[in-house]
Amino acid sequence: MRVDITARHLDISDNIKKYVQDELNRLTKVFDRIVDVHVIFEDAESGNVKTELIVNVPGKTLTVEDKSREITKTIDQAVSKMVRQLKKYKDKF
Repeated sequence: MRVDITARHLDISDNIKKYVQDELNRLTKVFDRIVDVHVIFEDAESGNVKTELIVNVPGKTLTVEDKSREITKTIDQAVSKMVRQLKKYKDKF
């Protein structure tokens, strides 16, 4: 699984990048045929951070997003949402 991380209007530390990698490993436990994942962090209004996950699987692109003041919290919530979507996709696959 290839992972691309993009940060718009903010800086992401290496620790956060490692945290993202560790959290994305949860996705491969649910569905092992993920082609690639694009993680986009964006500085949103009022000091919030918006996290968007774009996951390409055979025949479909799944997308989720989440906003929070804490970057680790928004990563956790976005990954949890994606796990739910992957489970639904896996049932139909």
